[in-house]
Amino acid sequence: MSASRISRRVWSIGLVTGMGGMLVMLDATLAALALIAVQADLNAPVEDAQWVVSSYLISMAVSLPASAWFGNRFGHGRIWSVALVAFVAASIGCAFAASLGALIAARIAQGLAAGIMLPTGHAILVGVAERDQLGRVLGVVGTLISLAAAIGPGIGGWLVDVASWRWLFWINVPLGAAAVVWAARVMPRGVAQFGLGLPMGQLFLIVTGLPLALYGASEITSRYPAGNGWLYIGAGATLLALFIAVARTSKSSLLALDLMRNRQFRASSLLAVGNSANLFGGLVLFPLYFHAKHMSPTQIGVMLVFMGAGTTSALYLAGNFVDRCGPRPVVLAGAAMLAVSAAPFALVPVPSDIAAVFMFVRGIGLAWTTNPTTTAAYAAVDRKDIGGAATLVNTVQRVSGALGAVAVVASIGWLDGGEGRGEVRAMAIMVVLPVLQAWWGTYLTGYRAMREPG
Repeated sequence: MSASRISRRVWSIGLVTGMGGMLVMLDATLAALALIAVQADLNAPVEDAQWVVSSYLISMAVSLPASAWFGNRFGHGRIWSVALVAFVAASIGCAFAASLGALIAARIAQGLAAGIMLPTGHAILVGVAERDQLGRVLGVVGTLISLAAAIGPGIGGWLVDVASWRWLFWINVPLGAAAVVWAARVMPRGVAQFGLGLPMGQLFLIVTGLPLALYGASEITSRYPAGNGWLYIGAGATLLALFIAVARTSKSSLLALDLMRNRQFRASSLLAVGNSANLFGGLVLFPLYFHAKHMSPTQIGVMLVFMGAGTTSALYLAGNFVDRCGPRPVVLAGAAMLAVSAAPFALVPVPSDIAAVFMFVRGIGLAWTTNPTTTAAYAAVDRKDIGGAATLVNTVQRVSGALGAVAVVASIGWLDGGEGRGEVRAMAIMVVLPVLQAWWGTYLTGYRAMREPG
């Protein structure tokens, strides 16, 4: 089946939202490179400096749930543009920060803006594209974002070495300014809906529960854990359970939980859990595995670049296949690649040159599972529900990614047995997860359901 031609307007909107996603991804990955430099420059302990990373991720979780309401109330295009300007302004604040407290405050502002930009940008893009164009359009946007993740650490490390950690934030300014100007020309402003009430009780439960859960996750995976991680996760999970109970019985829900009644959206959301757990769990496990194999930080970075290169090279092709064949076969192929690329690390010692090949294949597998899952989720709902779908999908991805990282770190300790083989044995998770992803992928409906959402 041939897919329809994508207009220049849709490509323009996709590219400008992709630029916003690049900025969000760059700041999620580059800040970790600056920790040692920040610690020395601002005279801060390492455990305090780590909040430069954690505060950004946790504040994203705070603003994510409210993004759909803001988009519906004021128009998605208006809110995205305001969030982009706020993100650039916060980046300037980070670059000028004279103390660790000021830097963390600016990072919180960045995270709040990023949490609105991600789902709102998806909602705008899905709202202007046709159903059989989503795979290709989201593939290009995903390529831009994954490209930032692939080349960002190399550029950021060079900037820290030759200039200052402050330049990691200054580079956001010209990129963000260009995106602001471009957005003013091509971005639809959206339709404002007056009279929408913000459910404050639900907002309190979720913006308290999500940060607690993610803070607990960051504590457990931290190099300097405080020992209270599981307590925070338990408290956060309790509040989130209360939120779900209240939201399901309320006439006005902050998250569009009713979309879970749609079979394809439900299957896509379940797949998003596995995808994010695999992605973020792997980002924790593989560096630890390579470190246990006595690789240097530079060698480990090269391995991650190979993985990022695989993802970048495969995203558009994955989107093209989804538009032509539907999401199910692409997900199954991607899950097979993930399992095959992880199995050797769990079974035998892998030479570094062969490991690079497997990491490249893993990157392709990530692209071929993540892109179809997101496409299938958005294609399964009506256009009026896109904002709620984007918020729900991004929230699921953020939480399941953090919990995947927690599960990996915990498994390394449980499986070590005092033999120093915890990282090798934990690789079994990277084999089992794709099997579950393939199983969940069989519940995705075909191409016709994407054209005629229920």
